[in-house]
Amino acid sequence: MTPDSVVLLALLFAAAGAGWFFARLTGRGRARVSSPVGVHPEYFEGLDFLLNEEPDKAIEVFRRMADVDPETVETHFLLGNLFRRRGEVDRAILIHQNICERGDLPRAQRNRALKELADDYLKAGLFDRAEDMFKRLSEKAGYEQTALEQLVRIYEQEREWEQAIAARNRLASVSGPGVSPEVAHYYCELAEQAIGHGDREKALDCLRRARDADRESLRGTLMRARLASEEGDHKLSVRLYRNALSRDPAFAAIVLPLMRRSYQAMGDLQGFTDLLSALVEAQPRAKSGIAYAAIVDGEFDDPVTADCVDEFINANPLLTDLLEILRPSRADGDTRHESVRRITRALQRLARRSPTYRCHTCGFSGQMLFWQCPTCKSWGSSRPLARFQFDASIS
Repeated sequence: MTPDSVVLLALLFAAAGAGWFFARLTGRGRARVSSPVGVHPEYFEGLDFLLNEEPDKAIEVFRRMADVDPETVETHFLLGNLFRRRGEVDRAILIHQNICERGDLPRAQRNRALKELADDYLKAGLFDRAEDMFKRLSEKAGYEQTALEQLVRIYEQEREWEQAIAARNRLASVSGPGVSPEVAHYYCELAEQAIGHGDREKALDCLRRARDADRESLRGTLMRARLASEEGDHKLSVRLYRNALSRDPAFAAIVLPLMRRSYQAMGDLQGFTDLLSALVEAQPRAKSGIAYAAIVDGEFDDPVTADCVDEFINANPLLTDLLEILRPSRADGDTRHESVRRITRALQRLARRSPTYRCHTCGFSGQMLFWQCPTCKSWGSSRPLARFQFDASIS
């Protein structure tokens, strides 16, 4: 028996039981005591089709049954949900619309019908209609949180960030207040739009609001540092980049090259070298991140970075073997320093073909940093890999 058939069979028994119980309560079932469950006789014809692996015929029978006996609301719900599961969303919409148009439904069933219809619209990609339905549901007891969560999903899909912020704030009032990293990301999206339109004041205002929503917003800090650098305030940009690096050292591959450029603009590359020395002394494990950032960027030329790169190569058996292979060329006047440079250039080319970021929620990886994962839709879940994938060129 197919999964759809199993689900339909289970739900039909539940619907039949509910219909029998409702009939007993209202007195409508007394005239049909001969029927074991007090429902339309075609119910058993549909069951027979199900048991014989003919779900399409079963669905048609139950559809007719719903037309003949419109009081059996559970049958309507059953059919609508099954059609949506099967991808026949247009039929699901018609059925759930029919339920919504009934004037004699109890409030609970009417709200349920609105929810099912909203889910139909969402599945069909009719976001405007789904939004209208979920807005109505967000005002109804028992549906507030679910409706607001779906509204957030719609606004994110449509990139309507101001409405997403409003829906998230309402959701916080229902589920409880707290830090909202998502709202901070929405403000960052608005800041990106403002930058694209040349409105830096609005961008800075949005970034201030992002900081208010989440004081630990790494994205907001990086954006503020970028704007400060573009405006020539390199002291501020360095301070913000250092702040970002202290919050998440995994982003060293992004932050360190940007920070170096700010130090260079101030004519203080020695300050950058001093920063790296202090970082290595405080966190010896940071050496690999510094080496990775330096190799990928290709502009670092300070002694601290050189030591980190050398140690990185010595710690990797494949790279030390490569140094040994290059030994004959060193006998011809090539130095170890030149051999290391040749290896780092090869690693740079490898890095361009290797995944650079990975979502720690679903595992999606790629060479671009997505603040919202395109697969699982999580915010802030992608992090730099900071390692070389030596089999990236093998296909």
